[in-house]
Amino acid sequence: MRKNTLVTASVLALVLGMTGCSNPKTTSESSPEATSQVEPTAEATTAQEEKTTAEEKTTEAKTTEATTAKEDPTEDTSEDVTEVETTTETGMSEDAPTEEVPTTVTEQTEAPTAAPTEAPTEAPTEAPTEAPTVAPTQAPTEAPTEAPTEAPTEAPTEAPTEAPTEAPTEAPTQAPVTDGNLHGRDISIVNWYAGDGYWEPANSYEKALAAYRDKIQRDHNFTIRETNIGGWGESYYVQLSSSISAGDPLGQVMELDSSWVPALMNSKMLAPLDTLPALNLTDPKWNKGVTEATRFNGHIYGMSTGHEPRSGIFFNKRLLQEAGYGPNDLYDFQLNGTWTWSKFEEVLKACTRDTNGDGKIDTWGMVNFVNDYYTAAVYSAGAQFVTKDATGHFVNGMNSKQVLNALTWATDMWKKYAEPQPAGTEWDYFKECFNKGEAAMRVTEEYAKAEFGLLEDEWGFVMFPCPDGGQLIAVERETVYTIPSSYDINAANEIAYGFNLYTDPVPGYDSNEVWKLDYYPSYQDTRAVDETLARMRFGPAINRMHPYVVGFDDAIGYYFFQNMAEGVMTPQEAIQSTKSAVKKRIKEQNDTLDAAETADWLTWNQYK
Repeated sequence: MRKNTLVTASVLALVLGMTGCSNPKTTSESSPEATSQVEPTAEATTAQEEKTTAEEKTTEAKTTEATTAKEDPTEDTSEDVTEVETTTETGMSEDAPTEEVPTTVTEQTEAPTAAPTEAPTEAPTEAPTEAPTVAPTQAPTEAPTEAPTEAPTEAPTEAPTEAPTEAPTEAPTQAPVTDGNLHGRDISIVNWYAGDGYWEPANSYEKALAAYRDKIQRDHNFTIRETNIGGWGESYYVQLSSSISAGDPLGQVMELDSSWVPALMNSKMLAPLDTLPALNLTDPKWNKGVTEATRFNGHIYGMSTGHEPRSGIFFNKRLLQEAGYGPNDLYDFQLNGTWTWSKFEEVLKACTRDTNGDGKIDTWGMVNFVNDYYTAAVYSAGAQFVTKDATGHFVNGMNSKQVLNALTWATDMWKKYAEPQPAGTEWDYFKECFNKGEAAMRVTEEYAKAEFGLLEDEWGFVMFPCPDGGQLIAVERETVYTIPSSYDINAANEIAYGFNLYTDPVPGYDSNEVWKLDYYPSYQDTRAVDETLARMRFGPAINRMHPYVVGFDDAIGYYFFQNMAEGVMTPQEAIQSTKSAVKKRIKEQNDTLDAAETADWLTWNQYK
């Protein structure tokens, strides 16, 4: 037996991302909810040259001049990469948002072929019926996301005031590692949800994984483990930033929710990963969305190999049949390319029924947490709340026609077909209503399947539909792996070398298939895994960019979506009400990062 936590499903995902899976995926709006389900997460990065000290001095003067003439990146006038047509009239006035914002939709290098109709023989027989005893593979990036009293995310709103006090000031004497010998280095990967522990491999893949992990540590003379330091949000973040400031980081690799990355990056506490020879950030195993989200002024500060399934629709098969559909029709719509906004409305309408003739609706088309629903609608249109321009600066995406059209359509569907909150119920009423069979569909995160213990009916899972004429798009919000800036380039390179090996696929296993072993036991049919989850992992995807702007959620306010759903504001009015606050936050983030980039990375530069 051996210690290992980033194993099992988490590593299944990590491993998966390696072999040609530059797979796009997504996640939910606001902060995450806690879940007992085990699922995958991961890491990512890229490479670029640095400047010499002499060049920096010359460039600094030029940059100062250029900055005064540079346009404010919070105002975007560029054209969208893809204009998504909708069937909804927006009726925009003259001051309505009209700018189109570029949105990056990443395509997988390897899309799944025809989905198998049955699970691999090893999956259901050997895969554990319960979550493995190792760390939860889906890093609970979903903690308090739904509390109505305050914004769900606890990302720090201000960057720490101190940079690392003991950052290296002299060039290391040892040359960067090139021979694969890590000289006995001990690497701790810190997180907030899973720690060290002995685990019993549950199937042949897990046995092979354990053997592979043991071998790389012996062959390359290092040790690596996962450590749970506890906490969530600010408490977790403060532990890390304080330890880095003190010159003694709690971990050599830090796993972060995407919303915690910018404050550490702003304070120069993260190493520029693209400067490390051990990392080839163009390798298909690295999540391109995370790489781009953490790229600024030519450097990359975060990595991930994960493509965790996120926003989708759980559906009640009995209620669909009672409305005139087959129990698996939604899978067929998804498979044959007809799962669109129009088809979704058709199904919603058919399932919203007065079953006893008393003039009152007895079953509804859907019941949702308002944030999950509106977020999924926006991303399904290929839109983003925040994007980036060619220089890597953040841009306000709220002004795009795509966002307005998606919010307008989503509001119309909500008013017609969403079950209203029953009197006297709590904010999470939607969970009980769906479990009691009162609504046919629930738009939420994939991990919410752990909440269906009381649902007696059979259920399935499909992606959120796309606008008519569009394509299904997965939404990603991966956890991000970083290395503290406390280390010189040689030490950081050894850490990166070990972590890179740790996230490589297990020899002899097809990483495009092995990830399914962790999911089959959690679903009632194989099509959810073979078709929906596979499409989320390997199909077009958008990585949520707005968590990388400090204070963005505060800027739009917790009730931004709820105000539209309840008719307090029209989508156009809601967008206009956030305009100045969003612009301010984005400008502050861009200015802070510009200032942080003037830092003299002395030790790193001397090795370039």
